[in-house]
Amino acid sequence: MEPILDHDARLREIFAEYEIIDAHVHPPTPLPKTDYSLFKQNMTGEQFVAELRRAGISRCCGSVIRAVKDPVSFEEIHELNAAALDFRESYPDFYIPGISVHPAFPEESCAEIETMYRDHGVRFVGELVPYAMSWKGIDVPAMDPVWDLIQQKELAVNVHLGELREAAAILKRFPKLKFIIAHPTSSYQEYLDRIDLIAQYENAALDISGSGPNSWGMVRYALNRAGTDKILFGTDFPIRNPGMYIAGVLFEHLTKTQLEAVFSRNFRNLVR
Repeated sequence: MEPILDHDARLREIFAEYEIIDAHVHPPTPLPKTDYSLFKQNMTGEQFVAELRRAGISRCCGSVIRAVKDPVSFEEIHELNAAALDFRESYPDFYIPGISVHPAFPEESCAEIETMYRDHGVRFVGELVPYAMSWKGIDVPAMDPVWDLIQQKELAVNVHLGELREAAAILKRFPKLKFIIAHPTSSYQEYLDRIDLIAQYENAALDISGSGPNSWGMVRYALNRAGTDKILFGTDFPIRNPGMYIAGVLFEHLTKTQLEAVFSRNFRNLVR
């Protein structure tokens, strides 16, 4: 069998110049159905961290997710947060947990945010994935006290959108809410619309995870249209290949200041 080539040392030299924070990951945990690697099933936490480090990523952030259809109690949401804290306990210098909430349980969600903030120092909410957890939309009255508390605590929240108009309504009602739209989407026009939206609202940003920087010039366009502080690096690992996202950003003819902003500074400014 032909040996597998090992370019890791060469990659580390390329990436050593930058701190790279992946703002959008989903770690695998002992909970069932939280491993989202599509082709390498049963990924361990150690493998998860090793692969991100191998790609040159310094730290990562995100929620533990799984499909929860019509949850009957908040306990189903709480155990995702508990698993995220456990993962941070195992990798405290690498993984930053994101909080999960649910509009079916607004009081419990607010109490969870308070506890995670006060007792565990968590400063990030999401990625929230409504389509996987039986949300009826993100702009629903039950979520208003949750958005309000996130705004009060100056947390950042990452949301997988349904319709863009819902995000615009939330951003207008909560002008200090640090709202990160997940994914550029694979639609050219929808991407332009998302960039126009984050350009319009001071409190909005976009992470490049999921569909990713798959078109030449799209990251540069976003920085020029919306501002250097509006784009965050993210991959959606282990669903997506992190190396492709780093290469995509590096290929965009960006200045060193722009690269530093996308790779880590914008995330640090949002999450403090």
